[in-house]
Amino acid sequence: MKNIGTIAAAVFLGLVLLLYMCTFQVRFTEVAIVKTFGKPASEAIAEPGLRFKWPPPIQTVTTYDKRIRILEDRTEETRTVDHKNLVVTTFTLWRIGDKPGDAVNFLTNFPSGEEDGEKQLRTTVVTQKHAIIGKHAFPEFVSLDPMKRKLRSIEDEIGGAVATEVRERYGIEILGFGIKKLGLPQSVTTDIFAKMKTKEEGAAAGYAAEGEAQAQDILAEAKATEARIMAAARDKVAKIENEAEKVVSSMYKEFDEHPELRIFLDKLRALEVALSNRATLILDSNAAPWDIVTPEGRSAVRPDAAVE
Repeated sequence: MKNIGTIAAAVFLGLVLLLYMCTFQVRFTEVAIVKTFGKPASEAIAEPGLRFKWPPPIQTVTTYDKRIRILEDRTEETRTVDHKNLVVTTFTLWRIGDKPGDAVNFLTNFPSGEEDGEKQLRTTVVTQKHAIIGKHAFPEFVSLDPMKRKLRSIEDEIGGAVATEVRERYGIEILGFGIKKLGLPQSVTTDIFAKMKTKEEGAAAGYAAEGEAQAQDILAEAKATEARIMAAARDKVAKIENEAEKVVSSMYKEFDEHPELRIFLDKLRALEVALSNRATLILDSNAAPWDIVTPEGRSAVRPDAAVE
């Protein structure tokens, strides 16, 4: 009985081991490739579940993680078509393609593992980055004029070139590409800032000259307007003076007929000026112009006035 139990246990373990060797599991995050005597199948298995195979060495299974990964390029200088250096860092979102032949293509090119595929992807990114940036001018990356900047289209151009090459050759799918960091070397920064400063100073000088010219035009217009207003005012004053002279002339004619009235008014005006500050004066009332306060003085103006 003891031997029967041992044999049964051995048979059970043998069946379990055989089942383990003849089955494999594909997780929903994986893609599997069955190799028969080392030759991969024409298509990979992407659907999750339990699968059967012949035990090694007849058949073996290679699995890859099909989730999205990120590859960050190393920071390095890249030269533009107009011989300016840029410091560029890129990022790439990638995974092994989900088409039937992509995983097999990847395995064929990188039998040693996924690290070799990532290294090749990095090399492709660097190559395309240098090649495409070298076709574009510096203002397309850095410029004060937004119409000259084409950073987004350059990103799309590099990402498209990388995606086409690695998908066809290595079975790698590119899901996203972009420039993470864009900078300038110290020497280029100094030169660019100096040129930008010179350009802005020139623009400021132009604005100042334009403003000065406009100020001169405004001043000239104001002076011309002032001259017209003053000429019109002088004409009006001259007309008023002529009218006044006519009135005064008519008054002088009246005074010529009554000289004693003119003398009286002059004396009266002199009294108003002298007594405007409430002054107390002790003077001879017979002297002009004080004589008009006496009845005798008033009678000189009006002989018919009664002497009080």
